[in-house]
Amino acid sequence: MPHEIASEESLRYADHDRTWLERELASAASATRDLRRRLEKAQQQLAETTRAYNKTVENMLDIIRENNTLTLECDRLRWQCQREGVAVNFGPGPGIIQHLTPEEARAIRKAMARLHHPDVGGSVERMQHWNAMLDVIEDGGA
Repeated sequence: MPHEIASEESLRYADHDRTWLERELASAASATRDLRRRLEKAQQQLAETTRAYNKTVENMLDIIRENNTLTLECDRLRWQCQREGVAVNFGPGPGIIQHLTPEEARAIRKAMARLHHPDVGGSVERMQHWNAMLDVIEDGGA
């Protein structure tokens, strides 16, 4: 009889241990799933941030190229005006703007929009200023 009691008690402990281990295993599996979801979310955020960073760098390089192109064009126009003896002001306002053809004004509007339009991070006020000046030329008022 004492042997049977010990055996029943061992079975109860074993059953209790098994139940405890099953609960611990379920808890560990739940924690693993939660950590896996968190990791996947962090990886997605990292991928989105990397894409945004790469797009920003690409946009900056495009802006630098555009700026270099516009600077070279400005230098070419300045040189051509000096060669022809035409005094010109290359800043916004009167000056070279008065001597542009409507086609040149449209080309300048397009270039200024790429640089200064609010949709690409530019200033509304600056874009409005350029548009007002170029509208006069395109309409033949210059």
